[in-house]
Amino acid sequence: MTMPNRLAVLAMLALLAGAAHAGDAPSPRPPDYRPVDPENLVLMDVAYGRVALELAPDFAPNAVARFKTLVRAHFYDGLSFYRVIDGFVAQGGVGEGTAATGGYSPPEVEKLYPPLKREFDAPFARIEDTFTPLGNRDLFAPQVGHVDGFPVGRDAKEKRMWIVHCPGTLAFARDNAPDTATTEFYIVIGEAPRRLDRNLTAFGRVIDGLQYVQKLTRGDPEVDNGVIQDKSKADKILKVQIAADLPAAAQPHYQVMRTGGPAFAAWKHGRKNPAPGFYLRTPPPILDICLALPPVKKTD
Repeated sequence: MTMPNRLAVLAMLALLAGAAHAGDAPSPRPPDYRPVDPENLVLMDVAYGRVALELAPDFAPNAVARFKTLVRAHFYDGLSFYRVIDGFVAQGGVGEGTAATGGYSPPEVEKLYPPLKREFDAPFARIEDTFTPLGNRDLFAPQVGHVDGFPVGRDAKEKRMWIVHCPGTLAFARDNAPDTATTEFYIVIGEAPRRLDRNLTAFGRVIDGLQYVQKLTRGDPEVDNGVIQDKSKADKILKVQIAADLPAAAQPHYQVMRTGGPAFAAWKHGRKNPAPGFYLRTPPPILDICLALPPVKKTD
């Protein structure tokens, strides 16, 4: 075989090899952000602005279904945040004395919205494949990390996972008995409530507008467990809506950074090592789960 012919054969073999392996090319990397499903996007208007919350049906499907039912029934419109404790939670709904907060409720409320079974945690089978470890030890859970942007705790022995009580976490209030949540909800506004993990049903988190929740009028924690005594001073819940129920042109669009990708890994590294040229005594490269809430951006 002459040299030109040999080169032609080698070139053909290379082309065939490339064609054979074309299907083995790596898939494109998923985008760094994921869109928030408008069916799980709740918009809550208070006097100070709009609060956007993302619901987490994989963790607490019954709680999410109840909350959506209440929202679509306009149940919360015109009610108030009647129990607001600085550094702890802002609780809203009918008021102290519902089945979730005092052992009784107006008959019509109890009939329409009977107490829910607890959903304090969820089985691995539902969500395990999306868990991304934070990489730090935690005081309250054997392991912490993220699932689709939600800060979560995890117990490998029990094979259970749960949303942790970071600022912005949305959960149902209850009475002392575990299966008594009905309509009353709270939003975490401080760092104190991690002791509530796995003791109440957390089912979502604020992704925008937490500063408006932080502005709510406070009660005195030493008087009636923070219930605002002068009802006229309690901030109203003006309106609550599911984004999917709005006309397409009126729907806001949010994206949350994917917590299993390289962009979030780089973001976490930056949070663990902020301002490297500033510190004279470099702090340890650790990060609390509540200081690792994934970035969110509004895209419209």
